[in-house]
Amino acid sequence: MLKVIPMKAAQEHERVCLKCGLEYDKNQFAYAVYEDDEVMGASQFYIENGIGYLSDLRVAENSYPLAMLLGRSVLNFLDLHGVSEVYFEKKGDFYDKAAKMIGFKDKDGEHYAYLPGMFTAEHH
Repeated sequence: MLKVIPMKAAQEHERVCLKCGLEYDKNQFAYAVYEDDEVMGASQFYIENGIGYLSDLRVAENSYPLAMLLGRSVLNFLDLHGVSEVYFEKKGDFYDKAAKMIGFKDKDGEHYAYLPGMFTAEHH
């Protein structure tokens, strides 16, 4: 069974980031996606001046469905904490396609998401 879990313990955060090839940053929030007990991916993100930044996201075998699940979980967390705008900082073929699947749009060459209404019916 797939599950996305916020990493609260610094040791687990560091272990999962290293396993997934992320540069561990203790000052960022982190989520991990697991299939049963196996780590399948991780993301790190932060909030600065009321704006969210998804700094990195890595998933097993560059799986777009896992990237979407993990990325949407991050956006939902940020939305629930009052963040309206989010940027996805990574670039490249995989990241560009994953960003679009997650819900980011292009804004001046950046991956950008406006969250109000994204997770509610009025967004449709």
